[in-house]
Parts: sequence; structure tokens; C-alpha cells
Amino acid sequence: MKKVFFALILSFFVTKPAFCDSLEEYEKECLSFIKAPEVVVSSAYGKLRYRFDKDEAFLRQETEKKFRDAGEDMPKDFTPIGLTKVRDIFDFNLTVGQIEVSKGYVCLYPEKIDVRLEYYMPTIYILKGLAEGTCQYDLAVRHENTHMQIYIEALDYFLPILKREAEGLFGKIGVKAALPQNAQATAKALNEAYLKTIQKKVDAWHTEVEEEQMKLDSLENYMMENLLCKKIDGAEEE
Repeated sequence: MKKVFFALILSFFVTKPAFCDSLEEYEKECLSFIKAPEVVVSSAYGKLRYRFDKDEAFLRQETEKKFRDAGEDMPKDFTPIGLTKVRDIFDFNLTVGQIEVSKGYVCLYPEKIDVRLEYYMPTIYILKGLAEGTCQYDLAVRHENTHMQIYIEALDYFLPILKREAEGLFGKIGVKAALPQNAQATAKALNEAYLKTIQKKVDAWHTEVEEEQMKLDSLENYMMENLLCKKIDGAEEE
């Protein structure tokens, strides 16, 4: 889920600089008056919930979807006993300021960049009827908690990277000059330019996180976990 907010702040500063020949010159003039935007990057993990009311059909359906989204097939004869569902929300808000430069032109520039990444309603499902205290129950809880820990650590790791990326955009994208009648459209174009770069970074991060999660859900890991429980159950029967 993505939320994008856009605000245009109209504030005029009248100057009388030297003659300008192009939009690039007006933009250079603009940069001599303004400072880099304030950048605020924040996050939230969401409140983790545990649910024990879903049957095998639900877990199988949702697990198969998870594998399909990752471009993989769920292992045959696999019976899901747990599932972690997390939705990440990306909010982007660019506040655009405006000043007047030479010859009636205006300059649109970023005043503040707000970026927020959060997990929405993270939920761990444990198979309905799975007896607490059994190896399978403990295995499911431990496995799904590991998934959640990966999500948390991935967000903690990525947040400073995202902040540095957002702070560096001003030097790459800068500002835009336009005639007054084109100010609103130009401000939207500026917003889109900043958003597009940040969105690309967030999408790449999301893909990397899901790839890491699928390593935990590999066939080899499932076989190892199931073998562990068979050995434990066998030892208890002896």
C-alpha cells in the first residue's frame, strides 16, 4: 500500500539578478537563495498479533499465494502449520515552496521531504488445534517469530540507507523553474521526480526482504525442521 501526499507552499521572494538565458540559469539563481530541504524518515513495526483460529485450508491457500508472489511453487506434500503476514506501507510527502526569480519566472523547490515505512497489522497464524507444548507447535512459533525478526531487522537496517538516499536527492534532482501559469504542473512534476526515485529504492528493498524470507521457507529448511521433530517425537516415545 502506498500513500503519496503533495503540498505546494506559495511564498514569493522578489529579486533583481543578472540576465538569464535559460531555465537552467533560473534554477541556478534559485539555488543561490534556498537551502537543502529538511528530510524526515520514520518507521513503525506495528503491533504483532497471534491467531490460532485458522485451519489448514486457510494456511495452505495463503502460503501458496506467498510462494506464487515470490515466483516459486510451494513444496509438494507440505502441510503449513504456521504463517506470518505483514503488509508494508510507504508514505511519501513532499512540501514544495515557491519563489520568484528573474523576468517573472518562478522556482519550485523542495522544502521538506517526509518518508515513512511501517508494517501494518503484522500477524502470526498458528494452525488451529495444534497442541501447545508439542514439537510441531514450538517449531511453528519459532519459525514464524524468525520471519518477524527478519522483517524488523530489515527495516532497522534500511531506514538510515533510505534517509541518506532522500537527503542526496536534492543534489541530483534539485529545483524546477517555470512561468507562473505553469507553477502547479511544475510542482507536481518535481514531486513525481522525488517520489519516483524513493519509490524505486523502497521497491528494491521490499524485494530483497521477501527473497530473504523465502530462504527460511526453502524445501531444505522445511525438511530439516520436520526431521528435527521426528527425532524428538521418536526419542519421547522410547
